[in-house]
Amino acid sequence: MLLNSTNELLTVEGLAAVRGDWGPPAPPRRGDVVEKQSSAKWVSQSSAEGVGVQGYLRLGSTKGYVEISWYMPWHDVSRMEHAVSVPAALDHRVSFNSEDLDRIVMMVMLLPLGFSRREAPPG
Repeated sequence: MLLNSTNELLTVEGLAAVRGDWGPPAPPRRGDVVEKQSSAKWVSQSSAEGVGVQGYLRLGSTKGYVEISWYMPWHDVSRMEHAVSVPAALDHRVSFNSEDLDRIVMMVMLLPLGFSRREAPPG
């Protein structure tokens, strides 16, 4: 899940499902837009038992590129990996909801630079 808490319009410019597939309701597509102060949700799901998921999204903005990647193994969630790169004028927070190990949710919150933790919504 991507929460865009900035005044930037984000456009999907690159994507890959390296392991697994994009799931419903719809995969991201080049040119998709995440409006300012809004959110978007994409699902990556395993395509075979015993195989985790790995993916990548690149979004463009007037400030530069936002790049998000993840790897979630099938069995050992302690080996989960992620990376988020944002332009210097933006900040980000990442959180995981792993209460249901079959449906781990990675939430990336984009924030204006200097947004204090006290102002950030819980997550």
